[in-house]
Amino acid sequence: MNTATAMAEVTGCIDAYFTAADGVTQLRSHAQSYPLKIAKTFPFSGGQLGVYIMDASPGIMAGDRYELIWRFGEETNVHVTNQSYTKVHPSHKAGWDAPRPSAQLQKLELGRGAYVEYMPEPLMLYQDASFRSETAVELEPGSSLMLSEIVCPGRTHRGERFRYARYQNALTVRRDDELIFSARQRVEPQLETPRSMGRWDLYTHLGTLYLFSERADAPLVEGLRERLNGFAPASGADMELYYGVSLTYKHGLAVSVLGYRVGDIQELLDEAWRYIRTEAFGKETLRVPK
Repeated sequence: MNTATAMAEVTGCIDAYFTAADGVTQLRSHAQSYPLKIAKTFPFSGGQLGVYIMDASPGIMAGDRYELIWRFGEETNVHVTNQSYTKVHPSHKAGWDAPRPSAQLQKLELGRGAYVEYMPEPLMLYQDASFRSETAVELEPGSSLMLSEIVCPGRTHRGERFRYARYQNALTVRRDDELIFSARQRVEPQLETPRSMGRWDLYTHLGTLYLFSERADAPLVEGLRERLNGFAPASGADMELYYGVSLTYKHGLAVSVLGYRVGDIQELLDEAWRYIRTEAFGKETLRVPK
């Protein structure tokens, strides 16, 4: 078996369990397999535990299947991120009999009173990539989850814009066994271009920030809209963004944004994250070292 074939068959997993006592959150136990690992945990301000995921491979290769299971016990306070972009490599190459799609499956379970920020770096879809992402969330009453995602159309500096084969994304959220949110997306640029009216128009990058919590209400949404409408980037540069803030069916809000540059989207979603932290939860602004 050659090296390329071996890499294509790699599967990585993380299974982590967090507990809290006396206001201190700790990683009680975890299992992991190459190429995924929890690089390290750090104490953040306000008793929050910072958790960094590391991928020791060049990215998600053809045929890879990543599985990440996160269990957050009662009153835990955790911020989860990774060290760099999630890069999805081509799922088909010359000489292969058939494509080998890759996948990432995530499950988050939040106990009563848990507060979790799950905010990975952007997803980069290379040319000919075929990728399926599924995230299932289970919330107990009193728990809160902030979840973000940014999707890039390819390596734009190399002329890759929507040259991947397929991108599928599914998110389901249950609170106390009741389904409160479900979203599905499927993009196949070679069959129908995303850059059209009624889809992404001329924009190239998509970002989303969700809050699932009993604290997601109309006043929070209105305040967040006002904050984002008055937002100016630190660089002082003009940002061409199309965004909106809305309540979900129950116990949730969503910030969705389209743009041309990943940095612009990150700045806007970071501003929304900071506002929600302070206004809804009374937490101070957090700077996450990378």
